[in-house]
Amino acid sequence: MDINQKITILSDEKAALSQKDADKHIRRETCYTCWRKKSLCFCEHIKPFPTQTEFVLLMHPKEAKKQKLGTGRLSHAALINSQIITDVNLDHNQQMKDLLADPTRHVMLMYPAADAVSIDESEEYPTVLQREIIDKKKKLTLLLLDATWPCAKKMMKLSTCLHHLPKVSFTQTYKGRFLIKHQPNENCLSTLETIYHSIQGLKRMGHEKELINQDPPLENNLLELMDKMIAFQIKCATDPNIPSSRGTKSKVRPTQVRVRAKRHRLFYYDLEKSPVGDK
Repeated sequence: MDINQKITILSDEKAALSQKDADKHIRRETCYTCWRKKSLCFCEHIKPFPTQTEFVLLMHPKEAKKQKLGTGRLSHAALINSQIITDVNLDHNQQMKDLLADPTRHVMLMYPAADAVSIDESEEYPTVLQREIIDKKKKLTLLLLDATWPCAKKMMKLSTCLHHLPKVSFTQTYKGRFLIKHQPNENCLSTLETIYHSIQGLKRMGHEKELINQDPPLENNLLELMDKMIAFQIKCATDPNIPSSRGTKSKVRPTQVRVRAKRHRLFYYDLEKSPVGDK
């Protein structure tokens, strides 16, 4: 082999390694909209649309850290008029303080309560919305707790600033679509589903005017995203090579068995070999 052939082979090997490094870099790149690797990006399925109502997602830090592809993040990516506030006790959160102090807003909390205003019961504005939104021309701001049920209860307990806010809820019963997640009952909804049904109810009142005559309805994209997310997570559960929404899964060979020794459960027949017998 002459020197020219060696140079050619080395050049080809270098090019192959460079391409491999480039492919590896692409696989590791993160999309900061849906928080997935770009090779698994969801953004092509997201079709952002505007709403008159501003949706504010009150996200628990655990949800923000673990759920890279939760329904809260997908909702925020799909809704142009939305924001996320991450905290447990919102009483000391400056972003929350500024929002509640804004005189141009009428802030309501999506939360089940005996005095909650229904937003899916009638085709007319409830009295409180008629007074605040129509007469006073305030901007409707809807807060939603985005967390697991135990974490949401803790946020509600600690955040006294939420206790006296007017509540909104649903009168009708909706069946949740979250097949892969254990819910307290089948009528519990994810953040994304809650926003979808809220928009549907507000449209019937005539509030979301920009969305009324759209065909197909723009908010349908929320449920499409929900279905794609569920399909993706089911695929993750069956394929160990695909990172899940909570991060990279550890790869364990079928023959590997992890055993953690628990010394206090060991029983020795020969006291001379026992750690106790050495004392």
